[in-house]
Amino acid sequence: MARHASLAEQLSAFRRYVTTPDHDPEPISTNWTVTPANDNNPEEVAELRHERKRIVTPSVAEIMRHVKEGDVERNDAGQIVRIGKLRFSDGKQTEKAYRLTIDGKIEQYDARMPTGAMLGTRDKVDTALGGAENPQEVTESNIYFAEMLDTRQHKYVTGKKFRGERVKTTREETKRELAEAYSNTDMTKVTFIHYPDGLPCGSAKVADSFLGMQKTTCSGGGSTMWQDIVSEREERKEWLDAVGNMANDHLEILTMSAKASSLKQIGIARGYKGQYAIEAGRRLLVAANDNFQQAMELANYAKDPKTT
Repeated sequence: MARHASLAEQLSAFRRYVTTPDHDPEPISTNWTVTPANDNNPEEVAELRHERKRIVTPSVAEIMRHVKEGDVERNDAGQIVRIGKLRFSDGKQTEKAYRLTIDGKIEQYDARMPTGAMLGTRDKVDTALGGAENPQEVTESNIYFAEMLDTRQHKYVTGKKFRGERVKTTREETKRELAEAYSNTDMTKVTFIHYPDGLPCGSAKVADSFLGMQKTTCSGGGSTMWQDIVSEREERKEWLDAVGNMANDHLEILTMSAKASSLKQIGIARGYKGQYAIEAGRRLLVAANDNFQQAMELANYAKDPKTT
């Protein structure tokens, strides 16, 4: 058995001493509602809201643009039926609409549009709203990456729907074209331009290009079960009882060892020097570990005398 592996196996109690938290376990809280989705109790669902994006077409800005720049068309009766691309009813047009029947069902019918009503409009509830990106924060994030990586400032380049026809060439054809270009070029007159390092331009936010910085879903998570919290509290109490039953010298050694970087540092703290400090640190740590192990067994026995 390897020497270091043997020592590590002996210090199982010390590992528990180091990894045990110095505070009581805290239950996980959440601001999510615990009301079932199909709960119809008015008192429980009264405060629940679901914000959604509302799309109005055409928008107010689009309407004002046509009013300002569009030409006006009137019918024979002098009614305005068009302003730019906006069309208006003269009282004869209909559009699809919905209404409730006598038995409470919904039916579709052709609703006559009143005179002067805008035709082809839409007022629809679309996708659910979420947290929007703050443009100032995005800009500061991009500047941070540029300064950290010592590159040019980020510039977002939008993609194009049509990039032209793609020409497929083989490796041999490409080599031949390059060789022909080199033979027809006077390299003494060629100016080489070295472009500075840059950042990806396919996204408005540079951080999106670094996958390691993205938060993704996982199969774990969720609130801690109350049984686990009770078990952790019992283990914490057992650990405190064991520490209270330890000798002061051994407790100081364990506390010092948790912060020490080597066995030699433990030995030097106890007055040993040179090579003797390493061996002394080993003996002191093993003795403190055994004392803590015995204290844990006593604490476990005090909690349940039937435990052997």
